[in-house]
Amino acid sequence: MYKPGKFQLMFLRWRKRQRDSRVTPLVLSALVGVTVGLAAILIKTIISYVEEYAIRFFPGILYFIIPMIGLVLVVFLNRNIFYKTVNFRGTSHVMEAIKNNGAIINFRLMYSKFITTGLSIGFGGSSGVEAAIITTGSAIGSNTGQFLGLGYKQRTLMIGCGIAGGISAVYNAPVGGFLFALETVLPAFTPTLLIPLLISAVFGKVLFEVFMGDQLRFEAPIPDFTYDQLPFVLALGIAGMLAARFLHKTYRFCYRYLSRIKNDYLRAVTGGLILGTVIFLFPPMYGEGYISINALLRANESEVFSNSIFSNIPHTHVTDLVFFFLLTLAKPLSTGLSVNSGGEGGYFAPSIITGGFLGYFFYKVIFLYAPGADMVVSPVTYIYLGMAATFACVMNAPVTAIFLIADITQSYELFVPLMFVCATSYFLKYTTESKGSKSGIRKIDRGLLQTEGMVLNNVSAYELVERNVADVRPDDTLRKLSELSATTNRDVIPVNSEEGRFEGIVKLNDIRKRLYDAAQYDSVLVRDLCQAPEETVSLQESASSVLEKFDRVNSWYLPVVQDDRFIGFVSRMKVLARYRTELNKGNRFF
Repeated sequence: MYKPGKFQLMFLRWRKRQRDSRVTPLVLSALVGVTVGLAAILIKTIISYVEEYAIRFFPGILYFIIPMIGLVLVVFLNRNIFYKTVNFRGTSHVMEAIKNNGAIINFRLMYSKFITTGLSIGFGGSSGVEAAIITTGSAIGSNTGQFLGLGYKQRTLMIGCGIAGGISAVYNAPVGGFLFALETVLPAFTPTLLIPLLISAVFGKVLFEVFMGDQLRFEAPIPDFTYDQLPFVLALGIAGMLAARFLHKTYRFCYRYLSRIKNDYLRAVTGGLILGTVIFLFPPMYGEGYISINALLRANESEVFSNSIFSNIPHTHVTDLVFFFLLTLAKPLSTGLSVNSGGEGGYFAPSIITGGFLGYFFYKVIFLYAPGADMVVSPVTYIYLGMAATFACVMNAPVTAIFLIADITQSYELFVPLMFVCATSYFLKYTTESKGSKSGIRKIDRGLLQTEGMVLNNVSAYELVERNVADVRPDDTLRKLSELSATTNRDVIPVNSEEGRFEGIVKLNDIRKRLYDAAQYDSVLVRDLCQAPEETVSLQESASSVLEKFDRVNSWYLPVVQDDRFIGFVSRMKVLARYRTELNKGNRFF
């Protein structure tokens, strides 16, 4: 029998003394926010020190081998120390843990990812810290819940708090972190989520800013936006969607070819040397890339060109245009090489940087080919709008994109164009993916299934099974089956042997013509009509898993089988009814 530990007993006694049950998650959300804030400080510190000493130790022409060294180090750590957590990366795996693993996340993920990500980016890996902070924050939230003996729903809330606090800290964007957690990890929104997530986001941001300052915030004066620029904003939204598609295709391209190299170290060396060459040609590709965006915001193009072979080429409007177009293409390539060669990191920051370069390139195009428009168009405005448009499509989070960019750039006066550019880019992404999808479910709808999965993850098939179902034997005739079909409202009948072993099912829709042919009633046996079900369900299986099976087989009833014995049926309608009941509970997390 499980016995709670000393600290768990202390927590349970304290919790029991609280008159208001809502106090506990508020206190825990603050604790998670502070802890994740400390983790964010560690990640940034590791990146800063590694980058400083790596560049100092490998000057000049040796600069291009730095990424390879970082990738080899990360591969070594992942193969020999962090091998149990190497395959856990970012938001998708957090969602999977919530949905399929009871919101249980490995303890080692509280520290492993920010070490490997710090080394990867510090040595020049062109990715972002958000995958590490999302993983670390979710692990901190989950393990806090596990240590204190919290249930599934409370652990899920703590995971959301960890992610909100982490994004808020590393991006100095409390609203963006709060919304990202809601939009991607906890899409089953209820008002009870607001306060804990906000508290965690605030604590993470404040702690990080006290120790590290405003490291990431882009600050540049924004001229007044006029509505005659809306056609340009529309065009930039289209360009942002195309840039996001290029990002995805480039990542897949790098994965496809680098994965052919089976030896991890050889893959790291190969990818690292190619990445080093890209960085040698385009120094802004080193690390996260925020320095170059800030240089463009200060109208300091020469800083972006510095140390590049392009700095020796005579500067004209056309050559500058080509250079910034190549920068926009180089960022997805360098990120794909970094992540798929063994490095760690996410696509959060690369989408922002790619969008920033895209926005500046778009401004240069307007400057050259739209005479007079440059009088009302600002590069700062289009850098920010390009960030938002690309981020919205890459991360499938348009609402987060609007508030995150407004948050980290302090550009709230651009709210209307931010909304317009994100709506344009994400709508185009949605429509193009819907038309190109070959499956019955569009990609945009899969988030809905994830929401249902999280709501139903705490419900088992045992609670939904319909028992006492009339069955038939393999040796029964079609007459018996016909009589039974007249008394049931289901389109499927179970077949069990005399010993009670489950043999299969008979689908009435498949034998409808035989039922109307009385001449076959005594000559056709059930065993001739019986077939194996496409899917079966166990009593312990979660309702979210059952819902996925319903979607795969396109059926209204699935048999519940335990130890080769038929227990009953689970109906799709009953699962969906239970989903609505769970979703409408106003106090789901508290």
